[in-house]
Amino acid sequence: MRGGIALGRPFGVPLLLAPSWFLFAALIVWIFAPVVQRQVPGPASYLVAFGYAVLLLVSVLLHEVAHALAAKWSGMRVTGIVLNVWGGFTSHEGRTGPGRSLVIAVVGPVVNAVIALVAWRVGAVVREQPDGGGVLALLLGALTLSNALLAVFNLLPGLPLDGGHALEAIVWKLRGDRLTGTVVAAWVGRVLAVVVFVAALFGPRLLGWETSLTDVVWAGLVGALLWQGASTALTYAGQQRRVPALSARVLQRPAIAVNARATVEEVVRSARAAIDAGAAAGSTRDLEVVLVTDDGVPVAVVDTAALRRVPAERRTSLGAGATARALPPRSWLPEDLAGEDLLEAVQARPGEHVVLDGTGRVRGLLHTGDVVAAVTR
Repeated sequence: MRGGIALGRPFGVPLLLAPSWFLFAALIVWIFAPVVQRQVPGPASYLVAFGYAVLLLVSVLLHEVAHALAAKWSGMRVTGIVLNVWGGFTSHEGRTGPGRSLVIAVVGPVVNAVIALVAWRVGAVVREQPDGGGVLALLLGALTLSNALLAVFNLLPGLPLDGGHALEAIVWKLRGDRLTGTVVAAWVGRVLAVVVFVAALFGPRLLGWETSLTDVVWAGLVGALLWQGASTALTYAGQQRRVPALSARVLQRPAIAVNARATVEEVVRSARAAIDAGAAAGSTRDLEVVLVTDDGVPVAVVDTAALRRVPAERRTSLGAGATARALPPRSWLPEDLAGEDLLEAVQARPGEHVVLDGTGRVRGLLHTGDVVAAVTR
């Protein structure tokens, strides 16, 4: 939701036009202008072709607005709509069930099908005019074809297409596991990516036509987009499989609590004693030092590198706080926090989190990077 032109907030949803859309518009003008020139000669043909690009933009916008409204109806928070060179996407947050996920997926292509039907009916009326409808009939015909193709293509049952999300929801409903649906739809998406490219490469020859380099290039781009989206979905599913195994108790780095009024020398002695005790117990993990108030509230984490730079003669007089980095308020987590709850907690406040046991004592220090690494390894 960054780096675009703000077009307003339809239904309270931020709408952005990505700069890449102008590349799409240029391609449409380049392809469609020669067709328009059969009826509108000269520079005006390019203006008409650009008008067709805008009509396609409106079609994609209505498609995405349908997704957004369906997501809102499902109780999700819609964070924005972006229109770009590939069409567009709607981003939303929250959880819902397979039935409503299916509705969210299919409403976009349904809107394109309705646009195609309306454009076809209006075009039929326009073509009955004495002049055959002229440019308006041409635009309506192109709008009918493009929206029909958008509806059919988007309903293909492979991620990242809407049909892939629909397949994901169906498998989710049948198997009771959303991630299984994601994996199935992602693999179908990979198959579709290959089929699209192979069909463009060999399909015309089977029909006795000449293979067009332009068609092959377009098919390659579309196939690459489908493959990348499907692969991203597979990666996401693999990462989400690891989320239930997340545990603050397992991922924390050992830490001890030292009073915030302690000197550097007192911190060093406490750390050495804890390290010796850990070595005796067979532990080789690095040790963190958390400074706490008299009430045991964590307020800072000692920077080991800064601690080592303190001259020996100053250790007994310099407060430990001079070698520590302050913690944000309430940056601590219970030791039994795990799974999705742990992931949401570190996503909401990235950085360092002090891990406390059931009695409120410091047990360790949890870094957001360690949680991310556990998920994305």
